[in-house]
Amino acid sequence: MKPSLFLAPLLLLVVPACQGTTVTEEAEQINVGNYAKEVLALPQGDLRIVLFRAIQDAGLPCQGVTSAELIGTDPNRPQWRAQCTDGNYHLVTVDPNGTALVVSRKTP
Repeated sequence: MKPSLFLAPLLLLVVPACQGTTVTEEAEQINVGNYAKEVLALPQGDLRIVLFRAIQDAGLPCQGVTSAELIGTDPNRPQWRAQCTDGNYHLVTVDPNGTALVVSRKTP
């Protein structure tokens, strides 16, 4: 059997699989999601864990988040004022792609 004849049936299986949807359509089908909206939907306990992790990943000292107050009005970029156990506050903004921006100030 010649190699080209052997590969022909395999190509018949592969070619139809490559046709069908464009890259944009595939991305829509995957439905990557809006992480900001997912964080908005979290119960308070899980939200405090997510905010704690964002603060820790930013390299700021925090042993735990005791409270979180939603202060932003944009559902695509929600903002919370998170208070850590040491009393310090941090502003945490979550983008739709899941990136968290943490802004902090020292309390007097």
